[in-house]
Amino acid sequence: VITLLINFQKKIKKTYPKVMVDKEADFASIKIADGIEKKSYLKDGMIFSQDEKGRIIEIQILNLSSLAIPKKAS
Repeated sequence: VITLLINFQKKIKKTYPKVMVDKEADFASIKIADGIEKKSYLKDGMIFSQDEKGRIIEIQILNLSSLAIPKKAS
């Protein structure tokens, strides 16, 4: 049974991007790939997280509501 579970887990592919929005915190996170964050930097109101090889694995968008497109008046 354990062998079947391990083989099944290997066959499951992780799908990216994974998007999480927190309206209360005015924040969004876009997970692009697996990895452990080794470094992050802020640029243009976004935080970019990199793994040990320098690949971007996540983008966090701050002040999300400031990016909203205003609705047109009727």
